[in-house]
Amino acid sequence: MTEIATLLTQQHAVLSSLKTLISAEKQALQQQDADQLLKLSQQKQQYLDTLKSHDDALANHPDSHLLSSDSQLSEKVEQAKAILEECKSLNQQNASLIELNIASMNRFAQALQATRNVSSMTYNDKGKTSTISTLGNDFKA
Repeated sequence: MTEIATLLTQQHAVLSSLKTLISAEKQALQQQDADQLLKLSQQKQQYLDTLKSHDDALANHPDSHLLSSDSQLSEKVEQAKAILEECKSLNQQNASLIELNIASMNRFAQALQATRNVSSMTYNDKGKTSTISTLGNDFKA
């Protein structure tokens, strides 16, 4: 039973670290710090891989039936599930923030495109406006 309790304690620690990391990810999103986001993303994937391996170890453990029958272990399982739900909620908030950032960047790109088109407006040989730059390809000698 000690081995399964140790696995649960490790799972709890990884979940707590993941929760802290997701909070740091939110700060990086708010600050639009791409380098920090990339680093946190790699760490997040490592935590998720570790969680998966711990889940597999717990599920395949010979004493896994104790997770629901032993009161101390089942309490630890419930605590871990609560932290996991908090992580999911925080992660969903970050996903919404990411969507907002993407929409903001798209609007910014559209504004830049419109500005570029206005500043590159020229007149063709018939006196009509054109935003297509020809780089002098229309000249005939």
